This record gives sequence, structure tokens and C-alpha cells, in this order.
Amino acid sequence: MNYLNIIGLLLSILGIAIAYIQILSLKQITEATRKEVKASIQLNNAILLISDISKKVSMISEIQGFIRDGKIEMCILRIKDLKILFNDLLNHEEFKSLVNKKEFTNSQTNLNLDLHNFQKHLINEANKIDKGIVIENLEGLSSLLLNVEVKLKKLNQ
Repeated sequence: MNYLNIIGLLLSILGIAIAYIQILSLKQITEATRKEVKASIQLNNAILLISDISKKVSMISEIQGFIRDGKIEMCILRIKDLKILFNDLLNHEEFKSLVNKKEFTNSQTNLNLDLHNFQKHLINEANKIDKGIVIENLEGLSSLLLNVEVKLKKLNQ
């Protein structure tokens, strides 16, 4: 009977050792899975950010077309939409880390001034708008966004 107790004790210790090894293995698998999920989420966020930036660049082209066609009301609406989307970009840490803050602030200020000038012109047509400057400001904003998009793509290759 003593031999059976000793064998039972040894098998119990062996069982505990195997269970411990399996727990450690499961812990490693869980950590690896967590890292992969985090990387996947970051990649997904970067792809969404690139998509948002592309949308804004096409919106800028649309605004420039409205300016050339003299459709001031449409310019105002699309610039307001662009401002909302632009503010959404500020919530992305990746965007903030890739953009030159001074250049970004200048572009945002120019966008606000251009919107204000369009609204003044809509109220009183005597208030003239220099369409060339507005298009130039929008080109600067477009270039800024495209540079960020290129940097993001390089980071996520």
C-alpha cells in the first residue's frame, strides 16, 4: 500500500508540473495574441486615417472646383465639412505625431479666414475674395495632408 501512495504522490506531482507548464504555455499564447491584436488595431486605425486623409484631399479639390465655378454657397458648405473632418483628425495620435504643428496651425487659420471671407462675400458682394489666394491656401493644406499620408504609408509597410 505504501508503494501505491508513493506512486500516487509522484503522479500527482507530475500532473501538477504538467499543468504548470501548460499554464505557462497558455500565458505565452495569450501575450502573443494580445500583441497581434494590438498591432492589427493599430494597422486598421492607420488605414482608416489614410482613408480619411484621402477623403479630405478630394474634398479640397472639390472646393477648388466650386471656387473656379463661382459657387460660393457650395464652397462654404464644403469648407465647413472640411473643418469638421479636420478637427476629427486632431483626435488621431498618429496624425499629430506626423504633422508639423506650425504648418498645421497656419493651414487651419487660413481655412478659417477663407471661410469667413466667403461668408462676408455672400452677405455683401462688395467684399471681394481673392480666389487665387484661397486656392493657394487649399493647395498648401492638400500638400500637408498628402505628406502625412505618405509618411503613414511608409510607417505601415
